[in-house]
Amino acid sequence: MDKKHPSSLVYSKHQPSYLDLSDESAGIHKNELKGFYMLFVLVTGFYILINSFNKFYSAGYFVEDSFFWAMIEDGKFVALVWPGAFFYSWFAFLLQLLILKGLSETLASIFQHLTQSLMFIIATYLAVSRNWGFSQSLYVMMLAFTHFMKMHSYTMVNRDLRNEYLENCKDSKYPRNITMKNYFKFLITPAIVYQIEYPQRENFRVKYFVLKFVLMIVECICLYMMFTEYFIPIIRNAKNMSFLDVYTKLMIPCVVSYNLLFLIIFEQILNMFAEMSYFSDREFYQQWWNSDGYEDFGRKWNRPVHFFLYKHIYLECTNHFKLSPQKAKYATYLFSSLCHELIIAVMIRRIAPFLFGLMMFQFPLILINKFINKNEFGIYLFWVGVITGPALLVTCYAKI
Repeated sequence: MDKKHPSSLVYSKHQPSYLDLSDESAGIHKNELKGFYMLFVLVTGFYILINSFNKFYSAGYFVEDSFFWAMIEDGKFVALVWPGAFFYSWFAFLLQLLILKGLSETLASIFQHLTQSLMFIIATYLAVSRNWGFSQSLYVMMLAFTHFMKMHSYTMVNRDLRNEYLENCKDSKYPRNITMKNYFKFLITPAIVYQIEYPQRENFRVKYFVLKFVLMIVECICLYMMFTEYFIPIIRNAKNMSFLDVYTKLMIPCVVSYNLLFLIIFEQILNMFAEMSYFSDREFYQQWWNSDGYEDFGRKWNRPVHFFLYKHIYLECTNHFKLSPQKAKYATYLFSSLCHELIIAVMIRRIAPFLFGLMMFQFPLILINKFINKNEFGIYLFWVGVITGPALLVTCYAKI
């Protein structure tokens, strides 16, 4: 991404996601450790089968279902949130039409920030007023943030395109890109940063899509079992257990769930949306498991959000507000931390900034890592954080 040209392309390659077993051109097929990844996939399947049979022989049922019914409580209304957020996000498209009709910059800015802010107010109100559980609350807040980022990116990229068009209108696709078809394609594409065009596949692979769907279901079942077998019993009894006892019992389940959630979102769901929209630049993540520190991890773990933060927060701070690179980095981390904290606050119905504090604690760790051998020690330090951090976070919310 070119720092000097705000509208430069973020997505420009045809590439599969690294761990995509369904695509023979994926990086995992060229890696000598491919067998270990396939082992993890098979162990996941065997875990479901063995755990189900053990449950049936000991309790008379294959899977504990009370949490499932709690997850789908008020399901009909929750299901409507997605199309609701989808249609609401068209306010960003309406704004561009109004700008083309002559809406002033001041009124356009007010319209943009008002509609984007209302997204969070409505999502928070729904979660609290309807007394949704943490799964429904997480779902609606994730939808709100996803569509907020898409609305914001669409508005800001078109601002940059408009400025370039006014400076030099030769070979500009603006404002011809302001069409319903173009905006609809952006909404269904698994990319958060707007581009007029994205790298495209030529065909839809039915077999590929079905396999991704099956893998998603299998991994979701495994994640559900992890919650019902480990998290829920421990958290419900947390008040009667010591902090250390809760922490140590949650450590391994947290690591396994962390990786399962990564595969569900970045390997299955995003690839399914990519297949439906013919999107072909599928580097949704890089090899974050080889990160030599938290700064490296932040760039590799979630590429779509990283692109958004870099383009619309970091570069906006340096190019528009003239902040130094270091201050812009602080502002980006602060914004990301506050967004995560808002999601947690809505889920648990209270403000307990443990996640915010843990994310901001990454700064001294990043500084320490710069003065030490970044390779081996950095990877050790990173994985120690992955093993200890999530469990510490859950324990704090459960006990304090």
